[in-house]
Amino acid sequence: MNTQGVSPLRVRVGQGAQQTIRDSPASLGRTPDNDVVVDHPLVSRRHLSIEWSAGDGWQVIDAGSTNGMFVGGVRQTVVTVAGGARINLGDGQTGPVLELTPLAPSPPTIVPPGESGRGHQPTQRPAPPSQPVRAQAQRPISHPTPAQRVPVQQQRRPPTPPAYPSPIHPDPIRPGTTRAVSSATAPRFGELPDAPHLAALHQNASAIFEVPDSLRGREAIAVAGTQSIGRTPDNDIIVSDVLASRHHAKLTSTPQGLLLEDLGSVNGTFVNGQRVMAHRLTDNDVVTIGNSDFVMSGGSLVRGRPQTDVAGGVQVDGVSLTIDGKTLLNDISFDAGPGSLTAIIGPSGAGKSTISKIVAGLGDPTVGVVRFEGRGVHSEYEALRTRIGMVPQDDVLHRKLTLRQALRYAAELRLPSDLSTADRDRVIDGVLSELQLTEHVDTRVDKLSGGQRKRASVAMELLTGPSLLILDEPTSGLDPALDRQVMQTLRRLADAGRVVLVVTHSLTYLNLCDQVLLLAPGGKTAFSGSPQDVGSELGTTDWAEIFAFTADQPDLAWHNYRQRHPRTSSPARAPAVGPPVKAHQASVGRQTSTVARRQLRLILADRGYLIFLLLLPIVLGLLTLVIPGSTGFGISSSDPGAMIATDPVEAVQLLVVLVIGAAFMGAALTVRDLVGERPIFERERAVGLRPGAYLAAKVVVFFLVTAVQSAIMLGITYGLRDIPEYGGVVLPPAAALFVAVAALACVSTLVGLAISSLVRSNEQTMPPLVIVVMVQLVFCGGLFPISAAGAVQLGWVFPAYWGYTAAAQAVDIPQINPEASQVKATPGESVEYPWWTPTAGHTALAYGVLALMAVLLIALVYSRLRLRRR
Repeated sequence: MNTQGVSPLRVRVGQGAQQTIRDSPASLGRTPDNDVVVDHPLVSRRHLSIEWSAGDGWQVIDAGSTNGMFVGGVRQTVVTVAGGARINLGDGQTGPVLELTPLAPSPPTIVPPGESGRGHQPTQRPAPPSQPVRAQAQRPISHPTPAQRVPVQQQRRPPTPPAYPSPIHPDPIRPGTTRAVSSATAPRFGELPDAPHLAALHQNASAIFEVPDSLRGREAIAVAGTQSIGRTPDNDIIVSDVLASRHHAKLTSTPQGLLLEDLGSVNGTFVNGQRVMAHRLTDNDVVTIGNSDFVMSGGSLVRGRPQTDVAGGVQVDGVSLTIDGKTLLNDISFDAGPGSLTAIIGPSGAGKSTISKIVAGLGDPTVGVVRFEGRGVHSEYEALRTRIGMVPQDDVLHRKLTLRQALRYAAELRLPSDLSTADRDRVIDGVLSELQLTEHVDTRVDKLSGGQRKRASVAMELLTGPSLLILDEPTSGLDPALDRQVMQTLRRLADAGRVVLVVTHSLTYLNLCDQVLLLAPGGKTAFSGSPQDVGSELGTTDWAEIFAFTADQPDLAWHNYRQRHPRTSSPARAPAVGPPVKAHQASVGRQTSTVARRQLRLILADRGYLIFLLLLPIVLGLLTLVIPGSTGFGISSSDPGAMIATDPVEAVQLLVVLVIGAAFMGAALTVRDLVGERPIFERERAVGLRPGAYLAAKVVVFFLVTAVQSAIMLGITYGLRDIPEYGGVVLPPAAALFVAVAALACVSTLVGLAISSLVRSNEQTMPPLVIVVMVQLVFCGGLFPISAAGAVQLGWVFPAYWGYTAAAQAVDIPQINPEASQVKATPGESVEYPWWTPTAGHTALAYGVLALMAVLLIALVYSRLRLRRR
């Protein structure tokens, strides 16, 4: 360690005690083996190296930290202290502030040989790397000892970590506005011009109004007149949060107090967890905009929640769940602080996924409460939902899209519409950088490895910058190398200040976790604590033996746990279950546009599927060549006055091929769509996607595709056989036949969507599809006459019957083939089809019934989608 010619450097973090560095290099980090210890989740284990250079003096060098250091809101790699420096650790706005001040050199102290003196005793520490490397690469896989980590229950809540390199203006104070701030929130180094009157303002601001001790050290905003709140620099109060709208809300000072009004923001303005459009604020009201909180205090807004009002991280208190008399969860309690990684493990049927969904707010407990950042997850879910990320076991990315395409569509659905494409791309780039996926940005999702796909699913959730991340079986089906890769990624995400909960069956890398929650069958707690305490509490560290005992004797495992950790109070009563929470996000039109464009991209990206869609109408059109005859839809006879076709069944059979072909094309196009996207839709629904917008986008795209298919099929038919010359009421016969076939195909797409919404897997779609097509072939009316009692009326419930009726009107079957509309079913008995005659009334009837069927099918599918709520 170099001490020759080194000037002392005074170091202070936040409001902590001052510390003097006299030796170079010195390290700053979260663990106790550093010279300067900063116990904060945004700070890496070894964050910075503070080094003396004879030419430049003191320099601060990023030692490969996860979250970096910032000066004036801009991330830096090397900072020269010179006359002094003010650095934010981990985040340019909310990270802990490191103040460095060079001191005059102290007189040299001569230490006799063999004596250590009173000065600093050198310790052996490896020299910092010449080039910054990621902190995680330096951390061994082995779990830190208890002495190196603050207990999870004692960790303080950090400010909500903003997601990533943000498109937001870095300076939260707009030039020209007047604000009162406490002395602890003096401007960052280099932020204000050298003006004595401004410095005096900041030094004496605490005298302007009183700030409670719990809020001291936060930025306080005095409101006079009307001030706007929003994301962009033209606001008086800037909220650097991607979930805030450009102009989100406004504050007006009135004789009765401050009036808060929402300005039509996308994600809403909340007071004490409830969305408001206008609200008069009183002391201690908590205003939430995006992921940012403000507290009303003494007529001013103070950024952040009072420290005395918040228990950091997640607190699960006595959660139980009983359904139909069966207990799924039984009095589960645990805490998870910011910066912690918690593994939820246990045998099958222990309720691991169930408790994770309840913590995420996606299910309601029978007894007990879940708090996050001091607020009830279920009572204030609408205000907290953007701060909670839930990664389900199934991948929630469309595999035929590239990673960037998938994240762009997700960003459009989750982030405010007033963010530009470039802004959204910057957020995406930050997410990919944090998850080490930047090099795979243009890779299709189905080409990623299993571990990369899991990280890509995590990236989807990180777009909104959640401070609580929950993952259900992220390592399921992965080999040991990918298993370790995923767990190391989760460790890094926790080190960035988030609360991370992971449900897992993998026990290999539990040493990367801060705590483990072991559940026995029936949702009973068998162990909760550090993985290093397993041996002392359970008598063994053999997880196979522990699992066997827990699975065989769940009641005894739970009883033993209760003896070791007796409950000192009764579990809290669960909040009353109110109406389902409505997640506010982008407008219906914007969501419809986004999902529609994504659906088109999916069709074009899947070349095999696209080729199938193009070949299907071509094959069906070519099938019309199999039908014998040469007149097609025309009239041919040696007698010019005759009105009888040479082949009386040719036109009827052509219509059967076209009508059944349209019914099959439409249903086959959509029968696997909804069931295949179910995990993706359920997650998007939880974060604000409206079922109506989702369904509308699907309907528009599939109607367009099936109309193109119908045009191809009819074009081939017209070219190979004949163009109809008779029939039609409003349109020419050829156009009328296209409308009839396309209308039937569109209704059939809704039949396919209905099947897809009712089944549980892709494998279950084929039987109902075959049955629907075959039944419609029989009952369409063109294959053979149906005369059985009630059979004709039964045919009325099938779209093909009315599609064939509209098609028969389009080519005027009664004119080109009078016998076809009155066919003898049995000797002495005939079946009449009077609706085939092309009249305005008959046409209105056919299309009216098809429209009614479309409405009923849309209502059925919509109701199925609506059932999939949180």
